[in-house]
Amino acid sequence: MKKILIILTLILISLPAWADWTQIGENDSDDGYIVYADLISAQSAGGRVKMWVLYDYKTEQKASGTNFLSKKIRRDYNCREAGIRTLAFSLFSWNMEKGELLRSYNQPQQWERVQPGSMKAVEWKTACEKP
Repeated sequence: MKKILIILTLILISLPAWADWTQIGENDSDDGYIVYADLISAQSAGGRVKMWVLYDYKTEQKASGTNFLSKKIRRDYNCREAGIRTLAFSLFSWNMEKGELLRSYNQPQQWERVQPGSMKAVEWKTACEKP
């Protein structure tokens, strides 16, 4: 019995923590991306929603000297004032937040107004109009 518990524990530890990603948008250009949101873990309070989004790129991206294929972002959406800000993000070497964690940043950014027609507007609508 002890061996079974040890094996199960090792299996659970070795599995990555996966979110329940739902596709919410896409950019079809040659170096485009697909955007996913974790609707299940979204938290709302006081006219605001905090939600994880994942940008999954078709081609390798570069930021601050780091090459990556996916970017997981924790956002704060102000549903009353059409605002959005980044709370944290992580860059991964492979698609769908797999591979090596290359960089992680955890400092809230300034609020910005959601621009109509942008991918951030799609995110905001998803967060603020979800059932």
